[in-house]
Amino acid sequence: MNLDEIEERLRAFTPNPSVFRPFKAVFHMSTPISLAHPWINGDALISVPLLRSLLGEDYYTLPTKMPIPMDELIKLPLKRSHGVYHASASIFDTDKFFLNTFYKRFDTENVDSYVKSKKNKIQRGQGFFKDCMVRTPYKPCKEVTFYFNGDMALCQKLLENIPSLGKDRAKGYGIVNSVEVRAEATDKSLFDGDICMRPIPFSAMKYKGIPEHTMQLTYKIPYWARNKATMCCVPGAKILFSN
Repeated sequence: MNLDEIEERLRAFTPNPSVFRPFKAVFHMSTPISLAHPWINGDALISVPLLRSLLGEDYYTLPTKMPIPMDELIKLPLKRSHGVYHASASIFDTDKFFLNTFYKRFDTENVDSYVKSKKNKIQRGQGFFKDCMVRTPYKPCKEVTFYFNGDMALCQKLLENIPSLGKDRAKGYGIVNSVEVRAEATDKSLFDGDICMRPIPFSAMKYKGIPEHTMQLTYKIPYWARNKATMCCVPGAKILFSN
């Protein structure tokens, strides 16, 4: 499947706004979560299983170096206000952080299987066989909560197909035991009172003065495309709204 066919398939997906409602998802974890970022974005979490269900095996052939404008091609089954999806960042049940250290060293016992002759050399200071030490931050949390406003039934099916959260999943981090989805009376996906629940750009809010906790962030998928970064309020920031 070429890129044009992929874009056509993504554009064909149309969520049903009439069934949107506030709900929350609680992930019950079997192992700690390794993180490369302070939080996990809820709309990105929904987009991965959705793309896999729409594209099948073609999901794994998507370009990785040049970002596809996913935000323009696909509409997530979530409510959207001022270009921002109603999906909170992750809320962990602990503030504790720990560091784990991994060491990668060359296996000298099996060197004969890599070297064809005695004249060959294996570079251990660079390349595939490079020795290194990696420090991994992780949270020993038992529950991770997200708030959404969208198609609860569809999102529940998508979230149940997520086996793990965070990074270093191949090392056993972030394994999900179960996920619980239940309806909420109020929408806490963007704000919980005066507390910001996800990255929100200044252009999407009416506020008095600049909030204290702000930074250059991306606020829509793909989050790794830094060319879309703008000044945003970070999750947990207190907002003084204007009338």
